[in-house]
Amino acid sequence: MSETLIATLIGAGASLTVAVVTLIVNAYIEKGKSKLEMRQKEYQSKREHLNEVYKKLITIINLFPNSSPNDVLRWVEYPPNYSLETFDAVIKILDYQIDDYKNQLGSANIDYEQKNNIEVQISNREYSKKQIFEIREKYFNARDKYKSFCESDKVIFDLYAGQNVRNSLVSFEVVIHNVFISGQRVGDADDPLNNSIEICRRNLIDSIRNDIGIS
Repeated sequence: MSETLIATLIGAGASLTVAVVTLIVNAYIEKGKSKLEMRQKEYQSKREHLNEVYKKLITIINLFPNSSPNDVLRWVEYPPNYSLETFDAVIKILDYQIDDYKNQLGSANIDYEQKNNIEVQISNREYSKKQIFEIREKYFNARDKYKSFCESDKVIFDLYAGQNVRNSLVSFEVVIHNVFISGQRVGDADDPLNNSIEICRRNLIDSIRNDIGIS
């Protein structure tokens, strides 16, 4: 076999190999494009059906306060215990305690240190009452709006929302129940990384963003 023929065969084999590799690479590229197009169509469909629903849901979950009366009262001596949405009962007990401390201030038998301590106790309870009033208003407003959302938009949500979003919403509902019904504390009300409501709220919003392809 002549050297020219051998070189021709080798060249043909190399060309065939390059062609096969090119076909394989092109096939992978087309497959990737197809998957990307399908994903984009899926995102588009979700946006069409869920954009307004998700916006409304995020607005509502952001209305919930990030602490409960029990978080506010943790620094108060002998505080009333909050559970089952009993904001008014807690406030009433604080009022009774404040009246009792004010009566003690009227006693002629207290010294300066006792008087100072009583005034601190009154001040702490007045401040706690103010915070609990604010929490109560925020909570009931958010709770009522969420109930309305469930009545008007939950069907669309359940039909089109991704599993991660639905799971995250359930987790948020559980935390809200634990805090405002069961009376659990949120952890650290002032630290978003250790606040159970803030953590679940953030996870839910992140899962919504991922579900509709927002990076």
